[in-house]
Amino acid sequence: MVGVDDFVLSVGQQTGHLADRGSGVGVRLRAFLGASSAAERADLVDLVDVLAATGARIGELLALDWTRADVDARTAKLEGTVIRERAAGLFVQAHTKSSAGMRTIKVPRWVAEVFAKRQADAYAEWVFPSASGSLRDPDNTRKSLRRVLAGTGWEGLHPHAFRHLVATRLDEAGLSAREIADYLGHAQVSMTQDVYMNRKAVGGAAAAALEGLRQRPETTG
Repeated sequence: MVGVDDFVLSVGQQTGHLADRGSGVGVRLRAFLGASSAAERADLVDLVDVLAATGARIGELLALDWTRADVDARTAKLEGTVIRERAAGLFVQAHTKSSAGMRTIKVPRWVAEVFAKRQADAYAEWVFPSASGSLRDPDNTRKSLRRVLAGTGWEGLHPHAFRHLVATRLDEAGLSAREIADYLGHAQVSMTQDVYMNRKAVGGAAAAALEGLRQRPETTG
């Protein structure tokens, strides 16, 4: 599976219709999707933008309706997930993966603008509905992304990779593991640290504190 580092995702840069908003998503990937008629038909352009800004699980984002996306407050309430069961079909489960996943997140301004644009053109109660206006199937959405990216340098990219992207960028921005875990909806900070946050060179302060343990020999003139 292709990871976020493989396609040069960078914060503060964008191409296409978000170029003047300072939004963050993979420059080359976003340019490719923006120029792809197949991506446009599959409604993947905005979807990938918002995944890259929120780190939401795909089912959480597809369960987002207009009562939970507040353009003015720039918030998204992630309070459910789209699942499919054999007897019931496709429906919104009234909770996320865990209780910690039930969260309201502040989104970047450019994401609020994406929401506003979609709300103005809305034909369904969902922010990201199917073409017919019904609930959108997470599995079909993953397949659409795989189909659009087939034969490219991003072949095999899974929507979950954007959770790693968000964790990495928030880590680089200096947010604590607890803050990152809350944004991603993790109950355990250890999950965020062990799975989603990149390992960095650490211990600068510790090294400085330990310098005095070994006395350097005095030099004589």
